[in-house]
Amino acid sequence: MAGQGTDRPLRLEGVVLDGDSSVVSATVLLHRVSPDEAGEVGSASVGAGGEFQFLLPSLPSVEAEDVYFASVEYEGVLYFGSAITTAEQLDSLYEIRIYRAEEVPSEGVSLPIEVRNMFLEFTGEAWFATDLLVIANRGTRTLVAEEGGVVWSYPLPPGSTEPELGESDLPPDAVTFEAGRVRVSAPIPPGDRVLMIRYRLEALGSSIPAPGSTELFELLVREPAPQMEVEGLSPLDVVGLNGSSYRRYGGSELVDVVLTLIETEAQSPPPVQWLAVLALGGFLAYMRPRRRGAAMVQAPDLDREALILEVARVDDALSEATELGGRAELLGRRAALLALLRAGD
Repeated sequence: MAGQGTDRPLRLEGVVLDGDSSVVSATVLLHRVSPDEAGEVGSASVGAGGEFQFLLPSLPSVEAEDVYFASVEYEGVLYFGSAITTAEQLDSLYEIRIYRAEEVPSEGVSLPIEVRNMFLEFTGEAWFATDLLVIANRGTRTLVAEEGGVVWSYPLPPGSTEPELGESDLPPDAVTFEAGRVRVSAPIPPGDRVLMIRYRLEALGSSIPAPGSTELFELLVREPAPQMEVEGLSPLDVVGLNGSSYRRYGGSELVDVVLTLIETEAQSPPPVQWLAVLALGGFLAYMRPRRRGAAMVQAPDLDREALILEVARVDDALSEATELGGRAELLGRRAALLALLRAGD
């Protein structure tokens, strides 16, 4: 790698890989996020060994809000390299990994849910749910749909109505709702994908299907709410988030379960634990349920570039996180930041 002294050109050298093999034909795009600009700042074709390079116009620094990343499109799917937030990263070969496509049956395939956070809130007329799912493709190929088919689908609670897509890592035009299910036709590369869905529940006494594998499930019910049991989850505590309290239930390593909400006699709730968690605070501020036709909730007046930089920080942390609880918190934070970015568009 080229040395990165302050008096030498800042060179990003990288390679596009398909598994352990280099890609011989591809165009790499360089993106920059800084206080002055955010967008594409260069392009380069790969060489015979999949190699490419860029001369950066400035020193990457997350503290100075100057971050770079590169992307490449392959077989209609866009793949990104990691965020470049420090000059030291330029001393290592930058890798962008692409994956071969694998067509799935028309009805889609089952994928594990790494994290599922469901928020319930009563608006005075009905219950509204905001359902955040982190879908995991743990294979080595990008899953693609047959013509007219889907890659993955998942049931919504029986009786749910007015489903709509919230913040997601998936294209909005590739997520539809049909026959009580959410259906995803977009390609799903290896790794995690965040999907946020909002819908209405006519009554609290609902069942919540969770087919397949769910590694971590948390249900948070905003107070005031009737006392209840959740068959399949354990009561945890009451947490304070963004000025409101939420009764929290959780479970892990769930397989093919149907959770049932059952109202019970009033009991003294456990004391509130006020959590200063920016991720959930930002997420909850964005996801407030609203009546159909009501004005959209406005995102806080946050700087777009600052949000993108924070996403870069979270992505760096995710690349090193191994414990499920830590990944769940980071994924929730990432979803919150992306939600604020989308709301500001």
